[in-house]
Amino acid sequence: MTDMNFLERNLLALSSHNTRLSFQIGTAKKSPGLEIVTSRSGHMVPVFIQGNRKLPLHSTFDPKREGNRYARMFPTGGFLVFLGFGAGYHILPFLERNYVSNIIVIDKDIGMFKTVLEAIDLRFLCLDRRVTFLIDYTTVQIQDYILSNYFPAVCGDLQTLHLLSRLQTEEDYFTDVMTVIKQTINTISDDYTVQVHFGKKWFKNTILNLPRAQLATTALPPVKKAIVTGAGPSLETQIPMIRKERSSSCLIATDTSLPALLTYDIKPDLVISIDCQHISYHHFLSGYPRDIPLVLDLASPPGLTRLTEKLVFFTSGHPLSRYVNANWRKFPFIDTSGGNVSHAAVSLADSLGAHEITLFGADFSFPEGKSYSRGTYIYPYFRIKEFRNIPLESQFFSFLLRNKNIEKEYDQDMIRYTTKPMISYKERLESAAASLSGRIIHSQGKGVPLNFPSKTPDRRNTKAFASLFAAGSPKSDWRVFLDQYNRQLHNLPEPSEPFTSYFYELEARERDLWTTLFPAVATFRQEYVNDGIDGIKLLKQVKRWSTALLGPVTT
Repeated sequence: MTDMNFLERNLLALSSHNTRLSFQIGTAKKSPGLEIVTSRSGHMVPVFIQGNRKLPLHSTFDPKREGNRYARMFPTGGFLVFLGFGAGYHILPFLERNYVSNIIVIDKDIGMFKTVLEAIDLRFLCLDRRVTFLIDYTTVQIQDYILSNYFPAVCGDLQTLHLLSRLQTEEDYFTDVMTVIKQTINTISDDYTVQVHFGKKWFKNTILNLPRAQLATTALPPVKKAIVTGAGPSLETQIPMIRKERSSSCLIATDTSLPALLTYDIKPDLVISIDCQHISYHHFLSGYPRDIPLVLDLASPPGLTRLTEKLVFFTSGHPLSRYVNANWRKFPFIDTSGGNVSHAAVSLADSLGAHEITLFGADFSFPEGKSYSRGTYIYPYFRIKEFRNIPLESQFFSFLLRNKNIEKEYDQDMIRYTTKPMISYKERLESAAASLSGRIIHSQGKGVPLNFPSKTPDRRNTKAFASLFAAGSPKSDWRVFLDQYNRQLHNLPEPSEPFTSYFYELEARERDLWTTLFPAVATFRQEYVNDGIDGIKLLKQVKRWSTALLGPVTT
């Protein structure tokens, strides 16, 4: 077989699921920095040429045996990212494992890749739908690909495997790649952790909230200035400032801060709640002024929808919420990616067109060991449990120390406690502030300082003259929508291994349906962590759970 025949066959195999890369390789020039030699076992080995130095990328004795030995060192599956390709001898053994969901190959220099494909028959590797080649991708493109294609609940753990001989030839490039992969994993890990805790709740709550969401017609007008109140201890000392600013600003209270404001006879203009847990109801036990609009995530606890008739639902990043938004009724969007309600309240203020947003009670820490402002739900909650030998102060401190890896810092003569999640919330809000139309002013008390970009408020901000913050018209009755959704879930093709091949052979509509279930899959994976259930079995189980929750198809 000639070299050209190898290339044609490899490119034909590759084009079956990556036409773009196949074309790029076909039109690329061969790299002069690579030559192919024959090993003692008769296998072809690429050799990297660097000046007078020649570096074989695989064993020149028996690269296939070396590849098998390498694979035995990593008896793993899941989502595998290989840094460095060479000729793929270290990758081929992993194709025999059905529990490998994805194989991502990252390398540089498409000319070198073409040289290898001309000399070695790699059709088996190129034809496998689990395998994706990211050749000459920037770190931004690599990050985007992983974020779009890695589903931890189904794919399993992500692991990076290195071809050390190749990494030595492009140290700067692969160092940058490893850095961005680590950052991407941290981002996905944070999101996945949230899905593990709340995936099933998001699904249940969204389904149960649709009847009220259909009736919700409250619209919020644009505003010029906004106040956002968090529930940090500093809120207590900032009440006079809030009273002073109140008359010229729209006061948006987070659900946690509402009872504290009412204690001081301050009535907000809006209240926002994003937590899907039933504990959110504790913030409203002291009463809710029924004339104040309540802004709720579609996945909020259904019990909250009975607090007032002035409901404003919004959609966030939850997959089912996005599906509802696209296929039933369009709701306004609020950014909840910050992980806390103060971040969401700032996003709401920005959506309403505020050119200036002032933050009060946003401490993102426990100044002097205090967790919340007086008047918040935690005070009556702990007072119920208070005894002579379990005083209120002891309960507060125990509540504080339940956080793992809590850190203590000193600010002049004051002690302040922080946690990694709180610092993460702070950093996400600081990052989001750069994309806001207006500026954020942080009224700092005893909490951690927040660093926001300096901006000149644009009073001609176009958002201030935009349409009302309100939902569109439902495309059908909520029962009809749910029945259609349920039927489509029932009709999904049964999932099979390998997951990647199954998933990307589906129609876009079918992939969207599965995506609505992924957060619940994360919760199920955690619940069955000791049972060794793979991603495909979990998908089947979650499909049965969701369709049972929706009930029988009626039409």
